[in-house]
Amino acid sequence: MVIKEFIRELKCCHSMFHTVSERALMESLQVFRTIELREGESASIGGIGGDLLFVVMGKIDVTGIASDKKELTNCDTSGKPLIFPEFPQLITITAIEDSLLCHLDVDAFSYLSGLEEAFDDIEAGGRCAAGLLDKMRTSTAFRRLPIEYIEEAVKGISEVAVKSGDEIISDGKQIRAFYVIAEGRAEVLRLNPETGDIEKTEELGPGDEIGEEAIIMSAKSPCTVRMLEDGTVYAMDVEKFREILQKPLLAEVAPEVARAMYNGGHAFVDVRFVEEYEESHIVGCVNVPLFDLMKRKNEFEPNKEYVVYCRSGRRSAVAAFKLKQLNINAVSLKGGLKDWPYSDLLEP
Repeated sequence: MVIKEFIRELKCCHSMFHTVSERALMESLQVFRTIELREGESASIGGIGGDLLFVVMGKIDVTGIASDKKELTNCDTSGKPLIFPEFPQLITITAIEDSLLCHLDVDAFSYLSGLEEAFDDIEAGGRCAAGLLDKMRTSTAFRRLPIEYIEEAVKGISEVAVKSGDEIISDGKQIRAFYVIAEGRAEVLRLNPETGDIEKTEELGPGDEIGEEAIIMSAKSPCTVRMLEDGTVYAMDVEKFREILQKPLLAEVAPEVARAMYNGGHAFVDVRFVEEYEESHIVGCVNVPLFDLMKRKNEFEPNKEYVVYCRSGRRSAVAAFKLKQLNINAVSLKGGLKDWPYSDLLEP
């Protein structure tokens, strides 16, 4: 099956994908694992607890899960995706007919789809040139940034044309900016301390970063990076880069602080899937799955304070960011439920 057909089938597979654009799903493919099984074939697979399994096409038999239902089709997982047990427990899948399955890292997917929404918002507001924004969307450097700082990073980026032979950074000199190659190839030249010769140690291409380590350590450049062909680079001023890196994550609280907030009457919201919520949740919380958050935004009161949580903290960070955009006072539980030490506040 070609990628676009897979994406279209996936969008029909579960309501969490309905509002996510095909583009966002394409950009998130790194967190999808596709498994094809012919009729009669079996596979034993595992994942982080909370990962999801969808039957995109076909019918399978599953063992190693708590559910009584053993045979699953795309109709079954459309309403209720299979949730992986905690590693190292495995599930065994046997294809009753030719089947295509999707194993999803849901926390990473939530972050990437939230990132795409942030880029879409910037693009819709005309706050960045469309061409530059398109290139930034595919850069791993910018995909590591917290969502709440994406727009600030976009504003601090310029696109610079470079020629073959240009030195982006030079050995022993101060670095003026953090760079990411957008187009073209470059070579890295370093001094060999044993021979005293300048040697080429590696080549860089689109998406590769230049200068990050030296900037963080406030040191001079340990190498020279020289363009091998004409191209373009993204450049962010050193001080702006340091400022963004050193900013604390917004709206995140440790479990002990969250416990005090719980005792103080803050409202707790579980943004995991209903199936995860039913398995275990914090006493008295409300379940609003992340993919339903914007549809249910009117349930949040501007004068209340909320603590949102998920399994690991990644989905809740996205949720807190979205709620902040709505002027709702919300913080994310650091480490999520997996790091929550207060079993007396868990049910069932």
